[in-house]
Amino acid sequence: MEQSEFDTTQAINETCYGLIKQGYSLHDIYSGLGNVMNGIEPKHLTKQELVIDLNVDTSKLACKLRHVMDN
Repeated sequence: MEQSEFDTTQAINETCYGLIKQGYSLHDIYSGLGNVMNGIEPKHLTKQELVIDLNVDTSKLACKLRHVMDN
């Protein structure tokens, strides 16, 4: 992976993690990313496959959800 690809992936990871910390669901984030991708004009697209690697620690979210479900 080139440095620019790593930097882009890191920025996406940090943004998604921040959204989860704000309470957004993974479904909301996935939907939002889909909307962004659908809004990109074809002239900006390449034939190269886009791979987004998201490493998100959801343990706090899972714990929070269990707490809500138990109450």
